[in-house]
Amino acid sequence: MRQELIDWHRTQHPVIPSEISNRPLQEESTSALIALSDDILTPLENQFGSITITYGFTSNILKNYLLKHHPGQMAPSLDQHAASERNAKGNLICKRQGAACDLLVEGFDKRMDEIAKFVVTQLPFDRLYFYGKNRPIHVSIGPENSKYVQIMKPSAKGHAVPVRRGVGVSSINLFES
Repeated sequence: MRQELIDWHRTQHPVIPSEISNRPLQEESTSALIALSDDILTPLENQFGSITITYGFTSNILKNYLLKHHPGQMAPSLDQHAASERNAKGNLICKRQGAACDLLVEGFDKRMDEIAKFVVTQLPFDRLYFYGKNRPIHVSIGPENSKYVQIMKPSAKGHAVPVRRGVGVSSINLFES
């Protein structure tokens, strides 16, 4: 498994105390993170070059810290960043399971639509959230392998809101407008 999937928060939120652990506790989480690396990140790197993880795996303790100190736009019950981790009550944080990351590809910082199109047409993904050509894409793997694509746009208040969606290769035209 790629260490960047675990340590992403050290770059994005360098003030997080070192005692906040971001290690997967569930074997299923580790397996999903390995699959995310092998099935999505390695093919992207082989095709396009260096990848930066802007949001990766999020353990329960890191999730709780981020919700308290950096709430932003998190959707832990939906976004698959928690993989198969469980909350304090023993319930899955995200019932979709799998694993997710948000990423940028070096040299494509204004052309992330090209990366999204490659994922949609060439890779076995579960969900892809597209925030714009100059923003990281969110991509996940998971047991549903739904190939679901959601286009997000900023609202008047700056929050990302869903505007269009599609499934599979037919969703390729969503990136054009």
